[in-house]
Amino acid sequence: MALSLALRISAAYIGVWILLLVLAPAMVASDLFNVELNASLQAQMQTTALAGFGVASLHWMIPSWAPDNMAKFGRLAAAVWAAFALLNAYFILAGILVNSAQNISTPVIMAVIAILLFVKSKD
Repeated sequence: MALSLALRISAAYIGVWILLLVLAPAMVASDLFNVELNASLQAQMQTTALAGFGVASLHWMIPSWAPDNMAKFGRLAAAVWAAFALLNAYFILAGILVNSAQNISTPVIMAVIAILLFVKSKD
């Protein structure tokens, strides 16, 4: 597997979350935080989805925009994915996020993406 494919996988995973935040915000609020969706939370989810779109776009396009520096971006992206994985794990342990198999899988997937990006950026 090439680093470009790893970056596209990470973009696709972000894309899944973008779709969930935009198309099923009530489900995300309920399943993630065990709260009712209100206008403020929905607005924050839309803002987060837009930011996620920007990040996913970078992950998707870096292989064609900057192939010579792709490894540098891969290492940076790996560090950011690892930070998100740790933050999500902390939120679950602190009781901020619902402790469910669905939510536990999120930091695990993020950690796998971080490892994949880090390893592939070393090739």
